[in-house]
Amino acid sequence: MTAVPDLVTVVDRLLAEDGGCVWNRAQTHATLARYAVEESYELVDAIDDGDPDDVREELGDVLYQVVLHAGIAERAGEFTLEDVAAGVRDKMVRRHPHVFGDETADTVDDVVRVWRAAKAAEKSARTSALDGVPRAMPPLERAVKLLERLEEHGAADTAVASVVAAVPVAPGESAESVAPAAFGSVADREARGASATSAAAPGTGTARALAGSPEPADGAGAVDPAWGIAMLEEVAGAVRDGIDPVASLRVAVAALEEAGRAAE
Repeated sequence: MTAVPDLVTVVDRLLAEDGGCVWNRAQTHATLARYAVEESYELVDAIDDGDPDDVREELGDVLYQVVLHAGIAERAGEFTLEDVAAGVRDKMVRRHPHVFGDETADTVDDVVRVWRAAKAAEKSARTSALDGVPRAMPPLERAVKLLERLEEHGAADTAVASVVAAVPVAPGESAESVAPAAFGSVADREARGASATSAAAPGTGTARALAGSPEPADGAGAVDPAWGIAMLEEVAGAVRDGIDPVASLRVAVAALEEAGRAAE
């Protein structure tokens, strides 16, 4: 296999101080992060479309991101592509003791059990079941992942209920009066105004998290934690009912795109 070493050579040339590419030399892990996300989504699109040539091309783009990050890291004295490959190789061996060790796993459920046990042993320093769920995940996907982790420990319903109970309350209103409006009416949410986004009682971590909600980007709408809580409750209910919220929303958004194109 010569193409992979050849790709490494190409990246080395792009990063070279003499005769390399100014843009590539200026990149860091942070500046490249969005491209890793974009390329991953393009790969998912290709997989959904079912075209092997597109899948191959997009896999190549993802691979290029890996090699480029490794090249940047090597020049900073951090790690090399060999280190990256060795690390994931060793991890896969550890996570599959039913293949490379003495464990037995005859069903998919058995494999999941063995994988989780091996991962738990590796991540023994983690103090929460929610550690390791990436904060950079899109909110809907992250909510589903967190709910899955919580459900494994029988804590999903309790956690969601605590968030719903912390729905921001404007002065002069009660949580009971705000919650139904927050979950059902845009007009009611607008009528509550900015005060509803900053009022949750300061006594709990949930309330503090809601009070510290990020500011919207320029041109975006206001941040309304009550609306977000309503959506979270909907997502949790869908998961409990065996519905995949992410796949379901993708279908609806695809229909929106089709309708939008027809309306142009």
